[in-house]
Amino acid sequence: MFDTIYIGTSGLLNNAKGLRVVGNNLANVNTPGFKSSQLQFASLFEQNGGSPAQSDASGNQAHSGAGMTVAGTQINFRAGLEQGTGNPLDLAVNGNGFYVVKRGDDLLYTREGDFQFDAKNVLVNSSGDHVQGFDNGVLSDITLDKLERSAPKATSSVTLRGELSLTAASSTTPVVDQTLSGVTVLDANGVDHPVSLSFHHDGNGSFTVTVKDSANAVVKTGTIKFAAGAAVAGSDSLTFSYTPPGGSATPLKLDFSKLTSVAASTAPIAMDSQDGYEAGVKTDQTFDDKGVLNVQYSNGQKATGPRIALADFVTGSALQEAGGSAFRKADGAKVFYGNAGTSSFGTIASGKREGSNVDLAEEFGNLILMQRGYQAASHVVSTANDMIQQLFDMKGNR
Repeated sequence: MFDTIYIGTSGLLNNAKGLRVVGNNLANVNTPGFKSSQLQFASLFEQNGGSPAQSDASGNQAHSGAGMTVAGTQINFRAGLEQGTGNPLDLAVNGNGFYVVKRGDDLLYTREGDFQFDAKNVLVNSSGDHVQGFDNGVLSDITLDKLERSAPKATSSVTLRGELSLTAASSTTPVVDQTLSGVTVLDANGVDHPVSLSFHHDGNGSFTVTVKDSANAVVKTGTIKFAAGAAVAGSDSLTFSYTPPGGSATPLKLDFSKLTSVAASTAPIAMDSQDGYEAGVKTDQTFDDKGVLNVQYSNGQKATGPRIALADFVTGSALQEAGGSAFRKADGAKVFYGNAGTSSFGTIASGKREGSNVDLAEEFGNLILMQRGYQAASHVVSTANDMIQQLFDMKGNR
């Protein structure tokens, strides 16, 4: 009779453990990247010290149950619901990949994608773990240290557009030079040194170009030619070495290929583009669907940084819980590292995160099962106790 109490007690203890697992799942229903668990129960049988099992006359074994135990906790790695956050650094994996994070000296793996750059410009998750990326094929922290600023670039090419007038000179009407001032030319430090240009029609579609700096000093002169209204190849540009005030010499090309010649100009000459830019500061950073860090700067330039590393495992049993929605690799398990957009790792969606995969309907069903299991085990203990009490009462009433 006492063994029946032990059996009932095992039901009480282990159903209480199951209730704890269900309670933990429900408590983390809103935890990003959380993976629900399910307690695995197993039955116990009497041990005969290695002797063969005894059978009755009908051949049935005479073993009886010895209660229940816990065989372990199984983690459900089903993907959670994708949630839009609007934060470009929040990322969700569409596939089998896990983010690789470093907690102290340990490498952990998670599906939680709540990321941000900390005060040291290192990408971290909500637990403060350092998100790992690939730097020349080696796992390392993802940092903005080398991407905070965009270095300036000196202007090497200026393109002009518009129309040049072919009006010929006469005894009463001299040729009027067409001019353009304020043409942007940047030096190696990103400082603007405006220059001006004048175009003098020499006749027969030929123009003399004069380039002057901000002090009105002539920097360069040259000739461009037009045929049938278009600049003639080979004479449609002017290349020279330009030395800005207080700066060093830099090669500069004035491109006139977009200029046209007409009898009477209606489109004034203007600067179409120039390839120099000033220094810029970081204004935004995002990750693309392949996990590459993209940085934008105030000067309109862009740069790419490290690529987020992803990990994949053959089976879910290769991972063990480490807290903070993260997992560590089990001893002897194999891990495969790779990039988003390749193999089975999946792609990355920016501005989204993966929520908990807790199924409320399933968990409330498990909650009822654990409650009823606990209740049934308590009745077994109570009934066995009543039977023992009756046995004691038999002696007392003798």
